[in-house]
Amino acid sequence: MVSPEQPGAGVVWARVEEGFHVGSRSGVFLGYIDRQHDGVYLAHDGHARVVGRFPALTEAMAAVTNAQPPHDAPITLEQVRVPAPRSADDGSAVA
Repeated sequence: MVSPEQPGAGVVWARVEEGFHVGSRSGVFLGYIDRQHDGVYLAHDGHARVVGRFPALTEAMAAVTNAQPPHDAPITLEQVRVPAPRSADDGSAVA
């Protein structure tokens, strides 16, 4: 039996179609693997970022399963106030 602390524990892989596999752990999407025309497996994380290119499906599965979260800076949104256009004495807009 596999210990829950072991890498890959609880991961389920589904072959959606020939050459395309999707991985999940406890119902959470981990990523997918797409076999390329040259036979190489292109692995993607849960955000569709490329994890790597691998000659074997099992290597690609391990890379997606064990991928670390990206270290990208978080995206922040800021509210920007845009002044309303002013009107001239004759009713036309002034920039």
